[in-house]
Amino acid sequence: MNRIEIIAKVKELGLVTEKPAHQCKTEYLEKLLSETHGVSVKQKGRPVNASSNRQIRLQELEARRAAGELKRGRPIVEDSNRQIRLSLMGTLLLGRKPNPESAAYKRRMELEERRANGTLKRGRPAQVKAE
Repeated sequence: MNRIEIIAKVKELGLVTEKPAHQCKTEYLEKLLSETHGVSVKQKGRPVNASSNRQIRLQELEARRAAGELKRGRPIVEDSNRQIRLSLMGTLLLGRKPNPESAAYKRRMELEERRANGTLKRGRPAQVKAE
């Protein structure tokens, strides 16, 4: 069975999947079909030799990954110039300094103050109903 036929079979049988059937992996759908309705799907590709060097290496990598021992990427030097610069990025003000005398700055500060006090009315004002 190809992928399209497997998806059609899952939908036909009304099986519940974690995501929509077309977004699930083929192996997951095959397993679901074989467990619930005994639909056998022929194994594709070459059989896996569990005692091969590659499979042993992959199992060791998976075990190290699960244990949290697998280190990836280049190690970080904490006292390097770049790390110091990155740690300061959140505290440094970037860009042009605002003019405290400008109307836009005053309006922005007033809005921030009202927002902090909780007196800022949000949204569109209610329409007055004429009776």
